[in-house]
Amino acid sequence: MPAEVPGPVELRGLRVLVVEDEFLVAMDLELMLQELGCEVVGPIGDLARAQRTAAEETFDVALLDVNIGGQPVTTVADALVARGLPMVFCTGYQAENLPDRYPAAPTLMKPFQATDIAAALRRAAAGASAG
Repeated sequence: MPAEVPGPVELRGLRVLVVEDEFLVAMDLELMLQELGCEVVGPIGDLARAQRTAAEETFDVALLDVNIGGQPVTTVADALVARGLPMVFCTGYQAENLPDRYPAAPTLMKPFQATDIAAALRRAAAGASAG
C-alpha cells in the first residue's frame, strides 16, 4: 500500500520556486511546502540566480521575498509576469511598501504558518487561471 502524501490534494506535486535570502526563513518555507506535498525549486537567496531561474526553469508558482540582498525582487516578478506564472510575495514589511504593479499576487506577512502558505498558493493559482 503506497504511503499517503501529506497536504491538500490540490497542492500535491505543485512545483514552487522559493526566493528567500534569509536562511532560516528559507528552510522553514521549504519544510512547510514539503509538508503540503509541494516540490520545492530552490530556495534561492541570490537575485541574479533567481532572475535566471524565473526566466528559464519549470515550476508552477513562486514565493518571493520582496527584498533579496537589499534589492527589490521586481525583476524576478517581471520575469514571472512575462511567462504568465503566478507568484506570492512574502514580506516582513508593511503591505504599503509592496510593489503595486502586481495586484493579482497575494501577500504573506511574516511570520506565517503552512495554512497561510496553502491559502496564498490557492489564491495565486486561482488568479492565474482567471487571467
